Amino acid sequence: MSQSPNTSPTEYFNGYPVIERPIVVAGRTYRLVGPANYEQLIDDPRVVQRFAQDEFMPYWAEFWPAARLLAEEVASWDSPAPGNAPTVLEIGCGLGLVGLVAHALGYRVTISDYDQDALAFVRESARRSGLPEVATAFVDWRERYPTLVADRIVAAEVLYEQRSIEPVSAFLRDQLAPGGRAWLVDRNRRPADAFVHTARRMGLHVLERPIERPAVGDGPPLKARIFEVTHAT
Repeated sequence: MSQSPNTSPTEYFNGYPVIERPIVVAGRTYRLVGPANYEQLIDDPRVVQRFAQDEFMPYWAEFWPAARLLAEEVASWDSPAPGNAPTVLEIGCGLGLVGLVAHALGYRVTISDYDQDALAFVRESARRSGLPEVATAFVDWRERYPTLVADRIVAAEVLYEQRSIEPVSAFLRDQLAPGGRAWLVDRNRRPADAFVHTARRMGLHVLERPIERPAVGDGPPLKARIFEVTHAT
């Protein structure tokens, strides 16, 4: 997979100066569009207001490298039989690469995040990537959504804060369909060390395995871990 962002923003979308990142997964190019000045969003009045309400940070606006690893994992899935595609829910989607890969394979995908701007960018990226319109949903993993129980749940870098471990674990327990499976990728962050114990305490079965990919460009090798989650039997 390769990433070659256009670093000279020449357009605006949804009120943000943007860049487009062409990213190749399994031979297909996905054109992710996102805010060009991620670090400057801290001072954006919209972000300041939301932080005051809920300690919200605009993590969605940055392209997280671990999403590439999970996108590759999803790209290895078998294409679903027409008319019988499993449902897939991506949580904490950010720029939405993982969900778009599942969408391109033909799964019934809902891409979700805690920020409406993120969802607008995902829909625009689907359009630029030549994909059919994708379903998006505003999801707070502290809440429950009876209409979003999914056969498969995917998430990249949602375990970066200690306060997220328990709500994410409980969300998986309640939103993952019986017999379903979830995949979470984390770049070996210390807060995520507690995930396996917490998820098992909530009645989930977790397998953890390391994953590493060669460097992209001049960057370091990409090291992470994948948590595969099912309901305990």
